[in-house]
Amino acid sequence: MTNLQRWLFYASLFAVPYLSIVLGAVHTQLTSKYLLHIQLLPLVLLVIFGIYSVWTVLYRTLTFNDCPEAAKELQDEILEARKDLIAKGFRFRD
Repeated sequence: MTNLQRWLFYASLFAVPYLSIVLGAVHTQLTSKYLLHIQLLPLVLLVIFGIYSVWTVLYRTLTFNDCPEAAKELQDEILEARKDLIAKGFRFRD
């Protein structure tokens, strides 16, 4: 199951009961009492998802690991490329 299929499955698990309550197919005392709360539920879930997304991005940005070995290897490759270009007649301005 791909991620898209999984998200569509979860969305349908929410959408079917939600729409049946909002469109009036299900009538209970509980749904009539809390109809406004049920109608606002997607907005609340969207806000919660936004807060979770911002938190995740900030957390992963702040805990990002440095890779000194990879940086050293990249610097070596840049020097090698510069030497190769100079050997082929390219002149750098710096």
